[in-house]
Amino acid sequence: MTGPAGPGAALEQGTRNAARIAALDAAVASLAATLAELGTAVDAIQGTITDQDDVLRTVDGLKDTVDELLHRVGALFPDGDTGGAFYAPIPAPRFWQLHGPGREEAISRLRSWVRDVYQPAFGHLAAELPACWEQHTFCLTVLDVASELHAVLYLQATRNQGLLAGQAELLTRLMPALAALMAAEAARCPHAQPHARPGANGGRRPGDRGGALPAVTPGPDGRG
Repeated sequence: MTGPAGPGAALEQGTRNAARIAALDAAVASLAATLAELGTAVDAIQGTITDQDDVLRTVDGLKDTVDELLHRVGALFPDGDTGGAFYAPIPAPRFWQLHGPGREEAISRLRSWVRDVYQPAFGHLAAELPACWEQHTFCLTVLDVASELHAVLYLQATRNQGLLAGQAELLTRLMPALAALMAAEAARCPHAQPHARPGANGGRRPGDRGGALPAVTPGPDGRG
């Protein structure tokens, strides 16, 4: 049997066809939107790839920089020994303000430097160091500067012409001047006097024998 014929059947068929066309239009619109989103994603991926190319070029440049740094380190440590000492600045001790444990800690550092570096390396200059240097703020300040100068110039794995010139300046001009300053500071201090001052303790002078000096009667001109 065939379906119903006539105008009613044709109208019903047209309605079904219109619904199908509308559904097809919706499907096409959805597909177009999906394709647009896909195009946007492709553009984003392309941009990411371009960015990655830039990153890779940067990484290549970074590798060159690392290679240069390794070359410089190799020049500093030709034997591969990276345990060498380098100069590391320390806070300047304010000896005029330091008291108690803080002062003793700063003095202990200088005491080690005097024992291990200054006395072995600087010969007759170190021999001029007053025995009472630890009791003189001025001497402590000078030794702090001297120790830091020495560290700057000698705690390096290699040296260039400028560093060599600085070492010569330290040995020939700066260290002698600093040693003379410390010796002058302590020359007349009470710690450095092995004997009583002239006229003290009953008028005894260094080298006098025991006993008081005999009384002297001034002459007409005021001299004894």
